[in-house]
Amino acid sequence: MIIKEHQIKKIIDEKNQFLSFLIYGPNEGLVREQVDKITHNYIDKNEYERISFNGKDLDNDPTSLDGIIRSVSMFYTNKIVIADAIKDKHIKIIEEIILNAPQQTILIIKDGNLNKSSKIRKFFENDKKCLSLACYEDDSRSIIKNIDEFVERNHFDLNRDIKNYLLQSLSNDRMISRGELEKIEIFFYKSKTKIELDDVKKILNDSSSNNLNKMNENVMFGNTSKSSKIVNKLLSEGTSPISLIRSLINYLLRIQQTKIEMKKGNNFDISIKILRPPVFWKDKDSFQKHCYKWPLQGIESNLNKLLETEIACKLNSKLAIFNCEKSILLIANNGKQYFKN
Repeated sequence: MIIKEHQIKKIIDEKNQFLSFLIYGPNEGLVREQVDKITHNYIDKNEYERISFNGKDLDNDPTSLDGIIRSVSMFYTNKIVIADAIKDKHIKIIEEIILNAPQQTILIIKDGNLNKSSKIRKFFENDKKCLSLACYEDDSRSIIKNIDEFVERNHFDLNRDIKNYLLQSLSNDRMISRGELEKIEIFFYKSKTKIELDDVKKILNDSSSNNLNKMNENVMFGNTSKSSKIVNKLLSEGTSPISLIRSLINYLLRIQQTKIEMKKGNNFDISIKILRPPVFWKDKDSFQKHCYKWPLQGIESNLNKLLETEIACKLNSKLAIFNCEKSILLIANNGKQYFKN
């Protein structure tokens, strides 16, 4: 049975019996977060033992998972078994365990991205005794929600510029984003100092953000060689392909907004005043050149291509890096015509 994140608490509260969860998806951080949330609902009662299991053990001993689930502990009445690396070839074992489920156990199977043909996914989605939760990469709405919850939880006063900066900077992976927000929480814990945008940038070390800015700048200048190196560096450091795509989308949108204002008869300095966050003074010269050189039609055309690439990355995570690099470098190649020596 397919469930949503907000349903988990109610399901746990209503069912004091065996539960089996499949938690999967490309958002590895969110998968871990959901597993932790479910686990803490039980562990806090001090009646549950947490046990980790690797599906590779089933290859050598098909009864190993069942044995762990049905064994009786001397210290705990109940147990939570968290299993990973469970494959389609193990489906019969999982079906048998759930068919004859022991009441004192919670079973959580966690995995990465599973396609619709996955036997494990099909079984958990179609069987009413099972619960299937998909964890896709955070979109803008999810990131905004996480920021708002973080602000409310810590009673912070973050202005719109800071929230916009976080929206642009935070990863699509929930765990990475949580780690970044925790840096701010630790730094301003019980502090009465007003939080400023520059402080947040320094706390987050802004190295990834700086590299994203460099990528945007070089792409728009048509420097394919430097763009390729920065893209590879960001991806190798763990920045998600969608984060790269969104950073460039945001940059193009800012150019688009500025050019629309300039078409109304405003000069560049007046036009950029509508942008939030404002253009950083060090970036102003490059941004101005991009606004003057790139035609509005070219900006809009490439925006559409990037939006299509973002959708493609979400639909096929295995090709996300390839699609990301290809799309960004094509735009860099287009930029060459506007900055010929």
